[in-house]
Amino acid sequence: MAEYILHEASLALPDVFKDRTMNLFTLSDNGASEFTFVVSRASAKNEDKVHDAATRLVRELEITVPDFRLESSQMTSVDGLPAVELFYQFKNDNAIIFQRQTVILLGDHPGGQKMVCYIGTCPGEFSDYYHNQYQEIIRSIKFHKPAQTETREMLAADSQGPFFALDSESKELSVFENIQELYGHLSLQRAKEGQYLLFEKQGKPLSIAPVPGSQPLRYALWTTFADKSHHLLSQLSVCRQVSGSDPLDTADRIRKYLMAQRAE
Repeated sequence: MAEYILHEASLALPDVFKDRTMNLFTLSDNGASEFTFVVSRASAKNEDKVHDAATRLVRELEITVPDFRLESSQMTSVDGLPAVELFYQFKNDNAIIFQRQTVILLGDHPGGQKMVCYIGTCPGEFSDYYHNQYQEIIRSIKFHKPAQTETREMLAADSQGPFFALDSESKELSVFENIQELYGHLSLQRAKEGQYLLFEKQGKPLSIAPVPGSQPLRYALWTTFADKSHHLLSQLSVCRQVSGSDPLDTADRIRKYLMAQRAE
Protein backbone atom coordinates (compact mmCIF):
# COMPACT_ATOMS: atom_id res chain seq x y z
CA MET A 1 0.00 0.00 0.00
CA ALA A 2 1.04 3.58 -0.65
CA GLU A 3 0.19 5.91 2.23
CA TYR A 4 -1.00 9.40 1.35
CA ILE A 5 -0.93 12.08 4.03
CA LEU A 6 -3.59 14.67 3.29
CA HIS A 7 -4.34 17.90 5.13
CA GLU A 8 -7.29 16.37 6.97
CA ALA A 9 -6.29 12.69 7.20
CA SER A 10 -4.18 9.91 5.74
CA LEU A 11 -5.26 7.05 3.50
CA ALA A 12 -3.70 3.93 1.99
CA LEU A 13 -4.12 2.73 -1.59
CA PRO A 14 -2.76 -0.35 -3.43
CA ASP A 15 0.37 0.48 -5.40
CA VAL A 16 -1.35 0.05 -8.79
CA PHE A 17 -3.16 3.37 -8.25
CA LYS A 18 -1.57 6.31 -10.10
CA ASP A 19 -1.16 9.59 -8.26
CA ARG A 20 -2.87 12.30 -10.35
CA THR A 21 -3.65 14.59 -7.43
CA MET A 22 -3.46 18.37 -7.66
CA ASN A 23 -3.10 20.91 -4.89
CA LEU A 24 -4.50 24.39 -5.52
CA PHE A 25 -3.63 27.35 -3.30
CA THR A 26 -5.29 30.71 -3.90
CA LEU A 27 -5.43 34.13 -2.29
CA SER A 28 -9.19 34.44 -2.80
CA ASP A 29 -12.09 32.38 -1.45
CA ASN A 30 -14.16 33.00 -4.56
CA GLY A 31 -13.71 34.51 -7.97
CA ALA A 32 -10.45 35.21 -9.76
CA SER A 33 -7.23 35.41 -7.77
CA GLU A 34 -4.28 37.62 -8.62
CA PHE A 35 -1.95 34.71 -7.78
CA THR A 36 -2.47 30.96 -7.52
CA PHE A 37 -0.02 28.17 -6.78
CA VAL A 38 -0.68 24.63 -8.03
CA VAL A 39 1.15 21.34 -7.50
CA SER A 40 0.39 18.72 -10.16
CA ARG A 41 1.66 15.18 -10.70
CA ALA A 42 1.97 12.86 -13.70
CA SER A 43 3.85 9.71 -14.69
CA ALA A 44 7.22 9.89 -16.43
CA LYS A 45 9.29 7.32 -18.25
CA ASN A 46 11.90 5.54 -16.19
CA GLU A 47 14.72 6.68 -18.48
CA ASP A 48 13.56 10.32 -18.67
CA LYS A 49 15.80 13.17 -17.60
CA VAL A 50 14.18 16.30 -16.24
CA HIS A 51 14.98 18.37 -19.34
CA ASP A 52 13.32 15.67 -21.49
CA ALA A 53 10.15 15.89 -19.42
CA ALA A 54 10.17 19.70 -19.55
CA THR A 55 10.69 19.72 -23.33
CA ARG A 56 7.79 17.31 -23.80
CA LEU A 57 5.62 19.48 -21.55
CA VAL A 58 6.38 22.59 -23.61
CA ARG A 59 5.41 20.76 -26.81
CA GLU A 60 2.10 19.74 -25.24
CA LEU A 61 1.43 23.32 -24.13
CA GLU A 62 2.19 24.62 -27.63
CA ILE A 63 -0.50 22.31 -29.01
CA THR A 64 -3.18 22.63 -26.34
CA VAL A 65 -2.90 26.21 -25.01
CA PRO A 66 -4.12 29.19 -27.11
CA ASP A 67 -1.44 31.70 -28.13
CA PHE A 68 1.22 29.97 -26.05
CA ARG A 69 4.59 31.76 -25.99
CA LEU A 70 7.61 30.50 -24.08
CA GLU A 71 9.52 33.40 -22.52
CA SER A 72 12.36 31.45 -20.88
CA SER A 73 13.53 28.00 -19.87
CA GLN A 74 16.40 27.40 -17.47
CA MET A 75 17.91 24.66 -15.33
CA THR A 76 17.55 25.12 -11.59
CA SER A 77 17.28 22.92 -8.49
CA VAL A 78 14.69 22.11 -5.84
CA ASP A 79 15.98 20.81 -2.51
CA GLY A 80 19.23 19.83 -4.24
CA LEU A 81 17.57 17.94 -7.11
CA PRO A 82 17.80 19.08 -10.76
CA ALA A 83 14.75 20.90 -12.10
CA VAL A 84 13.68 23.09 -15.01
CA GLU A 85 11.89 26.43 -14.58
CA LEU A 86 9.63 27.51 -17.43
CA PHE A 87 8.18 31.00 -17.82
CA TYR A 88 5.51 31.51 -20.46
CA GLN A 89 2.29 33.30 -21.35
CA PHE A 90 -0.95 32.36 -23.09
CA LYS A 91 -4.46 33.70 -23.61
CA ASN A 92 -7.61 32.70 -21.79
CA ASP A 93 -10.85 34.45 -22.84
CA ASN A 94 -8.73 37.17 -24.48
CA ALA A 95 -6.88 37.81 -21.21
CA ILE A 96 -3.12 37.28 -21.06
CA ILE A 97 -2.06 34.78 -18.38
CA PHE A 98 1.52 34.39 -17.14
CA GLN A 99 2.82 31.21 -15.53
CA ARG A 100 6.05 30.06 -13.93
CA GLN A 101 6.36 26.30 -13.78
CA THR A 102 9.14 24.36 -12.07
CA VAL A 103 9.39 20.74 -13.23
CA ILE A 104 11.13 17.97 -11.32
CA LEU A 105 11.32 14.17 -11.54
CA LEU A 106 11.05 11.98 -8.46
CA GLY A 107 11.30 8.25 -7.97
CA ASP A 108 7.93 6.50 -7.92
CA HIS A 109 7.40 3.01 -6.46
CA PRO A 110 7.85 0.34 -7.77
CA GLY A 111 10.56 1.60 -10.09
CA GLY A 112 9.23 4.31 -12.33
CA GLN A 113 9.31 8.08 -12.06
CA LYS A 114 6.74 10.80 -11.57
CA MET A 115 6.84 14.36 -12.80
CA VAL A 116 5.89 16.97 -10.22
CA CYS A 117 5.15 20.51 -11.40
CA TYR A 118 4.96 23.62 -9.22
CA ILE A 119 2.94 26.26 -11.09
CA GLY A 120 2.48 29.91 -10.21
CA THR A 121 -0.17 31.79 -12.21
CA CYS A 122 -0.83 35.53 -12.55
CA PRO A 123 -3.31 37.23 -14.91
CA GLY A 124 -1.98 40.26 -16.73
CA GLU A 125 1.48 40.50 -15.16
CA PHE A 126 3.82 38.27 -13.13
CA SER A 127 5.14 41.12 -10.99
CA ASP A 128 8.29 41.07 -8.86
CA TYR A 129 6.03 40.86 -5.81
CA TYR A 130 4.54 37.52 -6.91
CA HIS A 131 7.80 36.32 -8.43
CA ASN A 132 9.40 36.65 -4.99
CA GLN A 133 6.49 34.79 -3.39
CA TYR A 134 6.81 32.00 -5.94
CA GLN A 135 10.56 31.64 -5.36
CA GLU A 136 10.05 31.61 -1.58
CA ILE A 137 7.63 28.70 -1.95
CA ILE A 138 10.05 26.80 -4.21
CA ARG A 139 12.92 27.34 -1.76
CA SER A 140 10.75 26.01 1.08
CA ILE A 141 10.20 22.60 -0.58
CA LYS A 142 11.78 19.69 1.30
CA PHE A 143 11.35 16.20 -0.11
CA HIS A 144 10.80 13.17 2.08
CA LYS A 145 14.07 11.22 2.29
CA PRO A 146 13.51 8.04 4.33
CA ALA A 147 16.57 6.54 5.96
CA GLN A 148 17.92 3.51 4.13
CA THR A 149 19.29 1.03 6.62
CA GLU A 150 19.44 -1.99 4.29
CA THR A 151 21.69 -2.80 1.37
CA ARG A 152 20.07 -3.58 -1.97
CA GLU A 153 21.02 -6.98 -3.33
CA MET A 154 20.77 -8.33 -6.86
CA LEU A 155 18.98 -11.66 -7.13
CA ALA A 156 21.01 -14.53 -8.57
CA ALA A 157 20.19 -15.75 -12.07
CA ASP A 158 19.27 -19.20 -10.71
CA SER A 159 16.96 -17.94 -7.94
CA GLN A 160 13.99 -20.18 -7.25
CA GLY A 161 10.50 -18.87 -6.66
CA PRO A 162 7.74 -18.55 -6.56
CA PHE A 163 7.96 -15.03 -7.96
CA PHE A 164 4.94 -12.81 -8.49
CA ALA A 165 4.23 -10.06 -11.05
CA LEU A 166 1.14 -7.86 -10.84
CA ASP A 167 0.34 -6.07 -14.11
CA SER A 168 -0.74 -2.55 -13.14
CA GLU A 169 -2.86 -2.22 -16.30
CA SER A 170 -4.72 -5.55 -16.51
CA LYS A 171 -4.53 -6.24 -12.74
CA GLU A 172 -3.49 -9.83 -13.58
CA LEU A 173 -1.20 -11.50 -11.04
CA SER A 174 1.22 -13.99 -12.62
CA VAL A 175 3.12 -16.62 -10.65
CA PHE A 176 6.49 -17.97 -11.83
CA GLU A 177 8.44 -20.98 -10.56
CA ASN A 178 11.84 -19.30 -10.92
CA ILE A 179 13.45 -16.03 -11.91
CA GLN A 180 14.31 -17.12 -15.46
CA GLU A 181 10.68 -17.96 -16.15
CA LEU A 182 9.74 -14.47 -14.98
CA TYR A 183 12.42 -12.86 -17.17
CA GLY A 184 11.14 -14.83 -20.17
CA HIS A 185 7.52 -13.77 -19.81
CA LEU A 186 7.63 -10.07 -18.90
CA SER A 187 8.26 -7.09 -21.17
CA LEU A 188 11.53 -5.44 -20.13
CA GLN A 189 10.37 -2.05 -21.38
CA ARG A 190 7.15 -2.19 -19.35
CA ALA A 191 9.07 -3.41 -16.31
CA LYS A 192 11.51 -0.48 -16.60
CA GLU A 193 8.54 1.90 -16.70
CA GLY A 194 7.16 0.46 -13.46
CA GLN A 195 4.14 -1.20 -15.07
CA TYR A 196 4.64 -4.39 -13.06
CA LEU A 197 4.70 -4.78 -9.30
CA LEU A 198 7.26 -7.52 -8.66
CA PHE A 199 7.57 -9.69 -5.55
CA GLU A 200 9.80 -12.48 -4.27
CA LYS A 201 8.56 -15.72 -2.70
CA GLN A 202 7.76 -14.17 0.68
CA GLY A 203 5.79 -11.33 -0.91
CA LYS A 204 8.45 -8.67 -0.41
CA PRO A 205 8.65 -6.11 -3.25
CA LEU A 206 11.42 -6.19 -5.83
CA SER A 207 12.63 -3.62 -8.34
CA ILE A 208 14.29 -3.93 -11.72
CA ALA A 209 17.57 -2.08 -12.25
CA PRO A 210 20.72 -2.25 -14.41
CA VAL A 211 23.48 -4.71 -13.62
CA PRO A 212 26.55 -2.58 -12.79
CA GLY A 213 29.30 -2.76 -15.40
CA SER A 214 27.32 -4.94 -17.82
CA GLN A 215 28.14 -4.48 -21.52
CA PRO A 216 25.78 -4.51 -23.28
CA LEU A 217 23.55 -3.15 -20.54
CA ARG A 218 21.55 -5.84 -18.74
CA TYR A 219 18.82 -5.62 -16.12
CA ALA A 220 18.07 -7.78 -13.10
CA LEU A 221 15.75 -7.96 -10.11
CA TRP A 222 16.92 -6.34 -6.88
CA THR A 223 15.68 -6.22 -3.32
CA THR A 224 14.22 -2.84 -2.32
CA PHE A 225 14.01 -0.48 0.65
CA ALA A 226 10.19 -0.53 0.56
CA ASP A 227 8.44 -0.91 3.89
CA LYS A 228 5.86 -3.53 4.86
CA SER A 229 3.00 -1.49 3.40
CA HIS A 230 4.18 -2.49 -0.11
CA HIS A 231 3.96 -6.25 0.62
CA LEU A 232 2.06 -8.41 -1.89
CA LEU A 233 -0.61 -9.04 0.76
CA SER A 234 -1.52 -5.36 0.52
CA GLN A 235 -2.06 -5.59 -3.25
CA LEU A 236 -4.21 -8.72 -3.55
CA SER A 237 -7.49 -6.82 -3.27
CA VAL A 238 -7.01 -5.31 -6.76
CA CYS A 239 -6.22 -8.60 -8.54
CA ARG A 240 -8.80 -9.43 -11.21
CA GLN A 241 -7.17 -12.64 -12.38
CA VAL A 242 -4.42 -15.02 -11.27
CA SER A 243 -2.22 -16.86 -13.75
CA GLY A 244 -0.52 -19.63 -11.81
CA SER A 245 -0.51 -23.36 -11.29
CA ASP A 246 -1.82 -25.32 -8.32
CA PRO A 247 -1.56 -24.56 -5.42
CA LEU A 248 -1.00 -20.84 -6.18
CA ASP A 249 -3.82 -20.39 -8.68
CA THR A 250 -6.21 -18.10 -6.78
CA ALA A 251 -5.82 -14.92 -4.75
CA ASP A 252 -7.12 -16.68 -1.63
CA ARG A 253 -4.56 -19.48 -1.95
CA ILE A 254 -1.77 -16.98 -2.47
CA ARG A 255 -2.92 -15.04 0.59
CA LYS A 256 -2.85 -18.21 2.72
CA TYR A 257 0.60 -19.08 1.36
CA LEU A 258 1.98 -15.63 2.19
CA MET A 259 0.48 -15.67 5.68
CA ALA A 260 2.19 -19.03 6.27
CA GLN A 261 5.49 -17.56 5.04
CA ARG A 262 5.16 -14.71 7.52
CA ALA A 263 4.48 -17.12 10.36
CA GLU A 264 7.70 -19.07 9.76
